[in-house]
Amino acid sequence: MDMMFRIQEIILLLYFISLSALSYDLFLRNRQVRKVSLYVLTPAVILHFLSVVQLGVQLGRIPILTLAESIFSLSLILIVVGIIHFIRTKSEFILLFYLMITIFLMTIYTFSSLNFSSTALTLEIVNELLVVHVGSALLAYVVFFIGMLNAVIYLIQRRNLKEKKFNRSFFSLFSIGTAEKVMLRLTFIGVILMSISIIIGIVWGLQIIGPSVLYDPKVIGTVCVIIMYSIILTMVKFKADTAKFAVCSIAIFVLVMLNYLILSEISNFHFWSL
Repeated sequence: MDMMFRIQEIILLLYFISLSALSYDLFLRNRQVRKVSLYVLTPAVILHFLSVVQLGVQLGRIPILTLAESIFSLSLILIVVGIIHFIRTKSEFILLFYLMITIFLMTIYTFSSLNFSSTALTLEIVNELLVVHVGSALLAYVVFFIGMLNAVIYLIQRRNLKEKKFNRSFFSLFSIGTAEKVMLRLTFIGVILMSISIIIGIVWGLQIIGPSVLYDPKVIGTVCVIIMYSIILTMVKFKADTAKFAVCSIAIFVLVMLNYLILSEISNFHFWSL
C-alpha cells in the first residue's frame, strides 16, 4: 500500500479526533478536551503541510493544476485559515466549521480513484472504506441503544424523585445524575460515529455506485437521524431541558431502528460486487 496514502489516512484520523474533541467541548463544556483537540490538530496540520510540499516536489510544480491536487491544497489552506481565524476570534464554532470542510475535502482526495494507478489498488481502498463505514455505523447503533436505555432510566428516576417513591427500583437503578451524563455523552458519541460512517459511506458509494448514492433512501434517512440528534443536543445545551431531551432521544432511537431495518431493505447502498 502506498505510504502517502497511509499518511493521508493518519491525517484524516487526527482531524476526526480533533473534530470530535472540539465538538464534545462545545456541547458538553470540557476545557481539557478542547486542549486535546488543539494538541491533536497541530501534528495533523504539520503532516498535511508536509504532504502538500512533498507532492509539489514530486510533481516539480505547485499542486493545483488538476482537480485532485486543487482539493488537496485547498483543504490545507482552509484549515490554516481556520486556525488563524480561531486565534483571532477565539470562536470554537469557526474552527469547527473549517475542520468539517477540511475533513470532507481530505476524504474526497484521499479515497479518490484519481490517486491510485491501478484498478486493483482502487478496489482494495474502497473495500477498506466499506469496512470502516459499516463498523462505525454498527458501533453508533450500539451507542445510541445504550444512550436510549439511560434516557429511560433518567425518566423513571425523575418520576420517582417527583413522586418521592424511594422503593427498590429507585435504588436498583443508576442515579438520575449518572443517567443524565451517560445519556448525553453517548448520544453525542453516537452522532460523531454516525457522521464518520455516513461521510465515508458516501465517498465509498461515489466510487462504486456513482452520484445516485446521494439520493439513496438509506443515506437520506441516516442524514436525517444525525440532524435530529444534533438538534436535540443543541436544544439541551441552550435550554437545559434534559427531560424533553430524554423523551426525544427515545423517539429518535425508534426512527434509528426503522432506518436500519426498513430503509435498508429498499436501499441499494450496500449491494455491490467485486
